[in-house]
Amino acid sequence: MKKIFIIIVAIFSLSNVKCQTKSEKNFGSWYTIHVNHRFTNKWSFNTGVQERNYKLLENYNLALAYFGINYKINKKFTTNLSYMYVDIDRTFDPDVDPNTIEHRVFEQISYSTKHFKIPFSHRLRVEHRNLHTEKIHTLINRVRYRIKAKMPLNNSFYLNVSNESFINFKGNFYPENRFYSALGLKASKNVSLEVGYLGHYINNLHLDRLQLGIYIKTDYRKKAKN
Repeated sequence: MKKIFIIIVAIFSLSNVKCQTKSEKNFGSWYTIHVNHRFTNKWSFNTGVQERNYKLLENYNLALAYFGINYKINKKFTTNLSYMYVDIDRTFDPDVDPNTIEHRVFEQISYSTKHFKIPFSHRLRVEHRNLHTEKIHTLINRVRYRIKAKMPLNNSFYLNVSNESFINFKGNFYPENRFYSALGLKASKNVSLEVGYLGHYINNLHLDRLQLGIYIKTDYRKKAKN
């Protein structure tokens, strides 16, 4: 009960802000599908897609697709190299061409640990964002750090809470922060579903977002042995 109380207090403290812009006045949405394909004890491959909307089911904001390769150094450390394609509509009003197209490459290292019997994961990511709008090209390098706790409630349900901070190497030093809390369901051994709240601070905007996620794991190690 103490854990749940702390999470609820954190959500209300972070989301209790005055809305000013159209984006802030509307409760938007992020829809995610993430798949992890494991081939050996050391190597795995990630794929995924995401759509973000200024409203729950309309007013397109952003869509992305990514793939990346993971190498597990040991039980605690995993490294990753990925590529991401992003289509961004920065306007709240109906889509206006041209959108911004981004080609992103990033490297990251993840570290898992446990405190007070709660599993924590730490993720440090360095991103290289190549943004293209008409004939304008911009390169933005930034670093991201996320801490996440995944707390089982029973054999089927769990709580997922995380906070991620963004730092640019130049320009706006601290442009973005994401606080996320969700209820997860282990639908099967390889499929999990999450529904949660995302408090998104970005470029001086405070956005409230519903996040729905499907997380799938595939394992080809047994097939490789046969």
